[in-house]
Amino acid sequence: MPVVKINKDYLNSLIRLKISDEQLQDQISKLGLEVEDMTKDEIAIELSPARPDLLDPVGIARALRYFMHKNNKFHYELDGKTPEISISVSPGIKNVRPFIVGVVAKGMKFDDISLAQLMSFTDKFCDTFGRKRKKIAIGIHDLDAIESKELTYSLAKDEKFTALNSKSQDSFSLILKTNKKGIDYGEAIGNGKEGYPVLKDSIGVLALIPIINSSRTKVTKSTKNLFVDITGTSEYAVEKSIDMLTAMFSDMGAKVFPVTVLRGNSGKTYPLMETRYISISLDEILKSLGVEFDYRAAISLANKMGYEAALVGKNIRFRVPEYRIDIINEQDIIEDMAIAYGYDYIQPVGLPNYNSGALENTTIRNKALEDIMVGLSFTQAMNSYLTNESSNYERMDMRPAKGEAVTVTNSVNSSISMVRTWLLPSLMNNLSKSQHEKMPHKLFELDMAFKVKEGKVSERYHIAAVISDTKANLNDIKAVIEEIMYLNKVKYSVSKCSHGSFIEGRCGEIRVGGKSVGFFGELHPKVLNNFAIGEPVVAFEVDLQELGIY
Repeated sequence: MPVVKINKDYLNSLIRLKISDEQLQDQISKLGLEVEDMTKDEIAIELSPARPDLLDPVGIARALRYFMHKNNKFHYELDGKTPEISISVSPGIKNVRPFIVGVVAKGMKFDDISLAQLMSFTDKFCDTFGRKRKKIAIGIHDLDAIESKELTYSLAKDEKFTALNSKSQDSFSLILKTNKKGIDYGEAIGNGKEGYPVLKDSIGVLALIPIINSSRTKVTKSTKNLFVDITGTSEYAVEKSIDMLTAMFSDMGAKVFPVTVLRGNSGKTYPLMETRYISISLDEILKSLGVEFDYRAAISLANKMGYEAALVGKNIRFRVPEYRIDIINEQDIIEDMAIAYGYDYIQPVGLPNYNSGALENTTIRNKALEDIMVGLSFTQAMNSYLTNESSNYERMDMRPAKGEAVTVTNSVNSSISMVRTWLLPSLMNNLSKSQHEKMPHKLFELDMAFKVKEGKVSERYHIAAVISDTKANLNDIKAVIEEIMYLNKVKYSVSKCSHGSFIEGRCGEIRVGGKSVGFFGELHPKVLNNFAIGEPVVAFEVDLQELGIY
């Protein structure tokens, strides 16, 4: 969470109320923010990125005045209709950083503290909500230093300009390599690989966006009039962000005027200062919070969080403030109502009944089988469900049945093209990678295999095991099967069978209740060679659902 240090005298001047340190800390905490530290001159507040409007002292003061029922200003409007500046957007910028908006604020009154807090806010906002300037970046300029009121926003080649706090002209590429801002934020524009987004007036570059402004338009204590641009990759985010800044400048006593953005033959004027209404029934609010209050109290709580609210029919209609970027739906407003009511006053309700947790029967069965295999000196393997036709079929000397496999469409990796239909190929791959280890190798896996049957995907638990040793033979693996069947009280029979992966005459089919449930045998030398395995391997695989123990 970002932490911002605010001068207490400056914050109190914005609140326009005389309150003690204890009251200030108490109200900030009730608003949902956390006071990290408080000294004689400063207060450190841990801010929530979910509320971008509270990242600066002006927004915090506004929220506190609402919270203490000392603020009745629910509407923010522009002071003029005529655009002060126009920005022509070049078509070439759309693939790098397509969106730009702006506002003009006149009559600003800065001192050292208010100017420092404004710059601190823009840094915090761009790093948190702006995702380190990739999504959003703010540029603040001295309006009176801009030569013309017709600006251009375009993608430029490697030009030179005098960056903020620099005494020499440097190229864009050099700034990205040597300037701290360039090093920190160059990645936001791909380090200039496709070009450099720039804002220009009739004289030259005003800003290398979103890296650094020109030294020419530096804002100081004596600056009275501002031009602010916001650029980014999300149209909604830049539009709501300029609304938020407009409200902030208005609260600081400035007069705000629009900016026109021209794209081809069409233009749009910002800030939009759009709002919307969300209606929620009182019953829904009360049910969500688990408390009781009437319509009049609900409207008072809404006002406490900055909403203009009214009773419309049986619903409460909330007017979402222009500066609230974070409000998406009813749940956001209900959360604010909980803050206004006070979480300390919302009492937990005991559960009328409960059920204790328990393992599923399938998990219990699997665990019992795993314990048996571990007791027989096998090591458990855990492999991915994803595989490819070569591993699942070709290396096992098997031909795929038409339409039985679940395939992966548009896979970016050739080794992942399907979902496995059996476990044994995965275990063979494990053996292939373990040839340098001491013999014997005894591995098993108990997990899912997948096949398409009658147009539907069948997900079934299988168990498979392999033994690799110089003297491994059919009896070794048959003894493992006998132990599993005995301990699970399953009657079974064995019959001869042919299987492409096993040596002819050394393969058996496992049958239970007249149905085939699995197979076992000695792997064919061709299969061993496909996996680069130098010693004999015996193996089995059983479909546990067919076995009837689930």
